[in-house]
Amino acid sequence: MDKKREEKALFEFKHAVDDIVQLLRKSTEADTVYMYWVNRTRGQFVLETNSTILPNVMFKDRINFDEFFLNGFKEVEQVMQLKVDEDLEAVELSHYHDFVPVRFLTLVPFINNGETVAITVIETEFQINLTDYDDVISSYRNALVNLLNTYLELTDLYDKQKEWIKYDLGLDKINPKMHKAEILERTALEMQKLVPNGGVTVVARGMECWSSVYRTVNSPDHPALGLMVEEKSIAYDALQKGSDQFVIHFNQNPKRICSAEYKTDGATYAIPILINDRRHAVVLTYHHNPLVFKDSVKHKLKNLVRVASLNIQINQGRVDVDQDLLTSEYGSFIPELWERSLNVQIRRSGITDERAWFGFVSINNLQEIRSRLRLEDLKRLQKSVVNLLNPARYGQKGLIGFNTDYIYAVLLSGSDPESEAKWKNSVQEQLKDPVELLGGQKVHLSMTFGMTEVDVSVGDVYEHIKRAKKVLSDSMKDQQSRSASNF
Repeated sequence: MDKKREEKALFEFKHAVDDIVQLLRKSTEADTVYMYWVNRTRGQFVLETNSTILPNVMFKDRINFDEFFLNGFKEVEQVMQLKVDEDLEAVELSHYHDFVPVRFLTLVPFINNGETVAITVIETEFQINLTDYDDVISSYRNALVNLLNTYLELTDLYDKQKEWIKYDLGLDKINPKMHKAEILERTALEMQKLVPNGGVTVVARGMECWSSVYRTVNSPDHPALGLMVEEKSIAYDALQKGSDQFVIHFNQNPKRICSAEYKTDGATYAIPILINDRRHAVVLTYHHNPLVFKDSVKHKLKNLVRVASLNIQINQGRVDVDQDLLTSEYGSFIPELWERSLNVQIRRSGITDERAWFGFVSINNLQEIRSRLRLEDLKRLQKSVVNLLNPARYGQKGLIGFNTDYIYAVLLSGSDPESEAKWKNSVQEQLKDPVELLGGQKVHLSMTFGMTEVDVSVGDVYEHIKRAKKVLSDSMKDQQSRSASNF
């Protein structure tokens, strides 16, 4: 329907230009009048319309600059007259066949944004007095300007209508049949379309803190994945107030998530996701140019988050006050989320300076621990392990995900090539002392790490998981062999 409307507007514009050229010829009593657009990109004159009373005239729809006499006058800014055989040769009027019946040409330029974009040529046998036809030519030029402006306004409106149609199609892609993690992913992707060259990051609660848990492939490296939310950040502000917050950053402040961000510029729009009036996440949309966030764009962004919240709520039902949206009962992030974040990191590898590592961590002395602890204590133990592994505790960036009981998925990110080693060493140092459970009971833990660097050449998420499991398995066998030899 919109395409037909646009075609109709173009047809009416061309028809109206044709009419006023006809009127110009009759009012000036000219033999021939025609109008050519000056297409500088292609180096061509493009015929718009013509009107003539002569039988031996034929115009080309498109003609190269160097093949037409107007080439020497394409920069003309004022109405001027030319005389055949003095200012140009008769043979240059290639649109006439057999003979050239006209002797005078009047050029009427059309100026737009300081550039000659079209030239109308009035051809007559006798020289016309420009003073006598000043009102006619002036009216013609004004009419052409008004026609063009009206056409551009119409096409601009149609373009804006198309934007809303595309936006509505994007909204339709978010539906309650999706998993809640998929809804967040789709919402972030649709929001990314509204801020080209900008980024979208989702912050959610897990590992006993608020962290950045997902971002789009095209997002800048900063803020990074796995940053922990701090006070005096826009994410914290949106979560505290429970409403959308917009801020323009000055001198790297305020931060989007925390002080560990390397670069914070432009503007950020933070929108919390509310489920049954509880804040479960906040979506950050940012761009280096604050002017991108027009009122219409902010409305679209906010509405996308609102639709996402409603679709999640339909399937989620009543959520307990202490229940996090995207975590297991132990506080580790659910596979549906960390697998999507891993997929993004795989796609980003090689195209950004940021590096990422993925793997699994398991408890070695599990049998011994199970024989000593009750079921409730074992659950407390798993929660404690998630908090123990949390990279933010050691100044690193990353997520701890749920894989199976007592086996934890780890996704780290950072520009430092030693990030993974530093995190592992920090955890090992922490394990030298017994881990204290919530009830006060202390348990000695031994853990095995199976970490690998994320690389798109390895393959997709499945291939990365498969490789990490093999590395973990090999590490466990090596450790068992060393234990047996020591025994």
